[in-house]
Amino acid sequence: MDQSPRLSLSYIAPNQSQKHVPVNDALRRLDALAQLTVASRTISAQPATPAEGDAYLLPAAPSGADWQTFSEGNIAVYQDGAWSEIIAREGWRAWVSDEDVLVAFDGAAWGVVSGGGGGGGETAEKFGVNSTADASNRLSVKSDAVLFSHDDVTPGSGDAQVKINKQGAGGTASHLFQTGFSGRAELGLTGDDDFHVKVSANGAAWNEAMIIDKDTGNVGVQISPEAKFHVDGGIMAGDQTNATVDSGFLIKRPSDANPRTFAIVENDDELRIGGGAWAAINLWTTTAQPGVVIHSNGGVVVGSPAGGNKGGGTMNAQAVYDDNSLLSCYVFDQALDGSVDAAKWDRKVPDRRVRAVRDDLSGEIIQPKKMITRAHEPMRRFAARIGGDHDPLTLDGYARHWKEKRHLTAMPNEAAFDPEKGLAAGEWIQRLVETVEIQAVLIEALNARVKALEAARDGRPRAT
Repeated sequence: MDQSPRLSLSYIAPNQSQKHVPVNDALRRLDALAQLTVASRTISAQPATPAEGDAYLLPAAPSGADWQTFSEGNIAVYQDGAWSEIIAREGWRAWVSDEDVLVAFDGAAWGVVSGGGGGGGETAEKFGVNSTADASNRLSVKSDAVLFSHDDVTPGSGDAQVKINKQGAGGTASHLFQTGFSGRAELGLTGDDDFHVKVSANGAAWNEAMIIDKDTGNVGVQISPEAKFHVDGGIMAGDQTNATVDSGFLIKRPSDANPRTFAIVENDDELRIGGGAWAAINLWTTTAQPGVVIHSNGGVVVGSPAGGNKGGGTMNAQAVYDDNSLLSCYVFDQALDGSVDAAKWDRKVPDRRVRAVRDDLSGEIIQPKKMITRAHEPMRRFAARIGGDHDPLTLDGYARHWKEKRHLTAMPNEAAFDPEKGLAAGEWIQRLVETVEIQAVLIEALNARVKALEAARDGRPRAT
């Protein structure tokens, strides 16, 4: 062997004549290759006026008197007034002055390792941290955590951003989360410029969970948004577990053993608002007390009335009352029997059930539920008027009352009426029905008078 295996430096043979020749040749190669620096790796035309020691990495198709005989990827060095070609070996590195980058030879081509980037920033074609980077994943990191922090060394602005840039709207700029290198969740710009959140059980079939429209900021859940918040299907809040409505909003308080609920749902062509036991929210049958149902034609149903929707502009309720509407047939008892059985009518009044009150945060009971015994107060007020100065069951007494008092006996007078609070619906119903029944009795009394006058006129016996 007459040359070194790596740098091809010529050895001095025994009895070598002109020993300085191989020594100087070896020194020239060492001078060129040690701390190798080249002027460029892109210039293909042999320079006309090179300086002593200039070196170049040869690109494809080099030209010139000497370079045209050299091969791509090798090193051209100008020494002692002539160009020499040095064959590159795998693993050699060189600094490229016109790019300020460090390149390495992989046996076939020169590639960037790192360098100043022309502006002081380092560059690399691939980089792996505890991992091997490849052509698809040019940056590969294996670590339990990756930290990105604001720059407090330079210092910077105090901000910290991660930027993901795609070429066009149809591309993808996203964060992909995997299990065993199989996709499970993805968020970002996936196929357009709206913001998407999607999930997958197998990395193949994907479910769109949420879309935020780029133009309006509208949020769509499992649907492209048409409003500020657009949901495909129902929203269940709290610990709701069993809803069968088509779509809507349900809330359940987990602290209640028999939880209160609230729901706004769309079922067929109806908007329904309700609360109570879960059966009421789920079934929406006429026996489940659905609360309020607003039909598409404008009709409103409250409670579970017979007959259902009555059409636009109507409200149909099993009972619309406040503080109860009670039977008023005690008027007829007085007219027919001459007295009112107070105990009988008191038994027809339901006791008031006061619900327990819970703390909104802790769920603890602040006030326990209780029963309050009640009496038939409208009947008692009516019974107290009978036989007084203004007996409501006589024509003359009734007329005298409204002429002097300027109100009907069952109705509040002007001084007692509170225009701001008004009367509860139940009390209005009670007073109106009582008025009708009183007037029915008075109509019969008037009818008896008319019949007596007709009999006297015609000379007939008075009817009994």
